[in-house]
Amino acid sequence: MFAKACERVYKFTRPLIISTRTVDGTVSSSCGTFIIINPEGWILTAGHLFDSFVKYQQDMKKIKEVEEINARKASMAVPGAMTLPDTIQPDPKWITNHSFWWGGDGLRITSVYVNREIDIALAKLDGFRPDMVQEYPIFRDPDTMRPGTSICRTGFPFANIATDFDEGSKSFRIRNGVLPLPFFPNDGIHTRNVLKQNKSKEGNYDMLYVETSTPGLKGQSGGPIFDTNGHIYAMQVQTNHIPLGFHPISEYDGKSIVENQFLNVGIGVHGKLLQQIMRDHHISFKVEGDSSEEEQYIINE
Repeated sequence: MFAKACERVYKFTRPLIISTRTVDGTVSSSCGTFIIINPEGWILTAGHLFDSFVKYQQDMKKIKEVEEINARKASMAVPGAMTLPDTIQPDPKWITNHSFWWGGDGLRITSVYVNREIDIALAKLDGFRPDMVQEYPIFRDPDTMRPGTSICRTGFPFANIATDFDEGSKSFRIRNGVLPLPFFPNDGIHTRNVLKQNKSKEGNYDMLYVETSTPGLKGQSGGPIFDTNGHIYAMQVQTNHIPLGFHPISEYDGKSIVENQFLNVGIGVHGKLLQQIMRDHHISFKVEGDSSEEEQYIINE
């Protein structure tokens, strides 16, 4: 059902690899997904993928403060004293280095807008060329979106992401064998519309989301939820766990264990909200039914 749709969506969907290094030298990496919207290099992804970068900025301020305090203490030390002033040690888990890898080398982002409340981010890729994408996305007409519609999502879960930090260049390197990352689609239906609250604090937007019958997986955040035509329906941002009210009892090592049962459902930012935010930021995109825009954005192979 979604074979042709996936072929279309894969052309403008890319992995985002996030790498961090902490004071104690620990290197960690994770993966998300982003959508390239138009030939200008604008991208759409989940706002929570920027959380580690926000922490990095906060931690670097703390590290600088610690260094300044220790420097003042050292300057106040009495010459010839047997003991030196106690120094403050930074938290071993403070982030000292951070990196985003936007699906290819030499790409970085500018003009970033992050709305963490809605969980959306818009950014422009610096170093992007229009011929890097063979076909750009078409967004579903929001007026035609209704529960019961067959949908699919994709991204890069189950990938063994590993990076190393090069002390010489002070940069991260993706380990051999990690790339290319395989896509993983999972289908379902549009179950319900979810209105989290009346209006967002920023932009006065309706907090409208699409609930899906299947869960979003780690690595699919920021990725497209699309219909059988490959048109963007929503953007994956969260998975909810709905209690089913069933409490079966299982025996483990002679003990009775109550197991609560849940239905895992995906949550995506509704296409109507995505389009409203993009329009407010003067970002061009295609909507189904606009044949002139569709022809304009398709790049010849």
